[in-house]
Amino acid sequence: MVVGAIVGLAVRRAEVRRLGYAADARHRWIGLGALVGAVVGAKVGMVLFEPAASLAELWARIFALDFAGKTVVGGIAGGYLGVELTKRLVGLRASTGDAFAVALPLSLSFGRIGCWLEGCCYGVPSQAAWAMPLGGVARVPVQLVDALGLALLAAWRWRRRDALRTRGDAFRVTLVGIALIRLGTQFWRGDPVLRWGPLDAVQWVCLLTALAFGALLLRSSLRRAAADGGVDAAS
Repeated sequence: MVVGAIVGLAVRRAEVRRLGYAADARHRWIGLGALVGAVVGAKVGMVLFEPAASLAELWARIFALDFAGKTVVGGIAGGYLGVELTKRLVGLRASTGDAFAVALPLSLSFGRIGCWLEGCCYGVPSQAAWAMPLGGVARVPVQLVDALGLALLAAWRWRRRDALRTRGDAFRVTLVGIALIRLGTQFWRGDPVLRWGPLDAVQWVCLLTALAFGALLLRSSLRRAAADGGVDAAS
């Protein structure tokens, strides 16, 4: 996880320079806002896993600054909110997410390898040939599946980092990709999580995230098409 954080911060820093954000000193605060928001969100996000009877204890641990037990879903949401709050505080209005478009999935990929080594976020029991022993039980190595999917997403976003013209769209694509990867691999997760109907709580959050940012991408595409049409008509 430490390696993931270091690599993610290094890639983001390089992207900040490449995208020209470094010219504005206010961008120095964005990374800090993302980090603080992610740490808090990772813990608060445990409400998706804790039964209702344990929520009071969970909030007590949060206020006691006990950050043992965290979730990536909450961390991403908290980091996003931390960035948005920081932008308001420093007076930035433009999207800053594109600097995270490669750094976020790459960092998370390393983090998932850490989960596999630690034995947390484990998969369901399985007799498949690719199952791996964990605690005396053969399980789906869902952490490594997650890591591979996130690494491929990071590689794809790196190759396509200049393909989207609207500022912020690269990050929105990344968020949709992360949400869809987790939505799929969550079916193989073996650790307990609250279930709401056909999907569990994490999958509902991922589905809503993919739909919300997918809608923003569609709106951006339509606006761009309309603008291009107006330019062609004028010419």
